[in-house]
Amino acid sequence: MHEINVSVVSAEEASYGVAELWSDGRLIGFTQFDDGDLMLRIEPRDDGAAVVIGAHGLADALAEANRLLASY
Repeated sequence: MHEINVSVVSAEEASYGVAELWSDGRLIGFTQFDDGDLMLRIEPRDDGAAVVIGAHGLADALAEANRLLASY
């Protein structure tokens, strides 16, 4: 399983709900608030291949994103 690292780069970004999700040194997606709901946008791969993310790793990453955003 590939680990997903989560980062929030600033208080301003956190106010928009932006948390970056990284795996293998590559940005795979980010969160953002939309009508008060935390949404996930998954970025396409540069080579056009499918983005494959483990369900448990994604669930853990989203929980971490929520935790980090709440800390701002």
